[in-house]
Amino acid sequence: MYINLLIYFKMKVSDFITSFLISKKIKYVYAVTGGASLHLIHSAMNNKKLTAHKGLSNEIIFNIRNKDRKLQNVGNDVLRGTLMHPLTGKRIFTRVLEHTGSVGQVKLAMAEGDLTTLSEGLYQIFISRETAEGQELPVFADQNNNIKFDIQILDQTKQTPVDTQTANVSTFIQVTNTNNGDEGNVFVTSALKGNQSRNFTSCLHSIAIHPDAYTGAFTIQASCVENTPDTANNSTDWFNVESSVSLTANSTIYHKTFQVNANYIRVMSEPTAGNISLVQLRN
Repeated sequence: MYINLLIYFKMKVSDFITSFLISKKIKYVYAVTGGASLHLIHSAMNNKKLTAHKGLSNEIIFNIRNKDRKLQNVGNDVLRGTLMHPLTGKRIFTRVLEHTGSVGQVKLAMAEGDLTTLSEGLYQIFISRETAEGQELPVFADQNNNIKFDIQILDQTKQTPVDTQTANVSTFIQVTNTNNGDEGNVFVTSALKGNQSRNFTSCLHSIAIHPDAYTGAFTIQASCVENTPDTANNSTDWFNVESSVSLTANSTIYHKTFQVNANYIRVMSEPTAGNISLVQLRN
């Protein structure tokens, strides 16, 4: 899905915010780095209804244009999209928009889990821009100075609940090896999705770990980094949620429900005998 957000850049001398009209379309102006002003424009061509579907991943492409319909270079800008409930004003999620590599084009990517807990209906979304000073300023306004626009959430797939994530013994990654002079053998799962795909909800996660004649200790870890975290066992990308669960010749499923607002979750295992045959995660 594509939508055009028309903007107009104008250099000005002062650093004060100024509001004025150009061709009766410009409705909002704010100061940005380097003495530039961003004029927010809305016209009839922007009246496109946005839709997103539950049970699927969704992408919305935004084209940033000036008043002459020319795409503007926003490759160095940090833009965010925020989805809100129109009645309560509750923020559902905020996502950094991805630059597509094309001039003036950014993408809002919504994971399947972002919409799982939402009911069908009309919601609102707005786009903001982060300044060098860390301020969040709007990037779009309509003719009535409204910075939000509507997005329809549809449920046509009826795919519930979200699938369980799994990691089996063949997908564990060995990150230390006694044959290479390391003190022990350490294995980690890949980075499983945590609360990254379902922000600002309960943050509850349930994990089941299937040991197979396992002797050793394992740790449940989480990470808040935006990109895929490092796999090393001593990486500072990770912190412990449940530390050093010790088992001896055990084949009984270990389970735990915990609450953490993190982007990724993994299991780190230090076996001396046996292995972990399967990890299941629901969130």
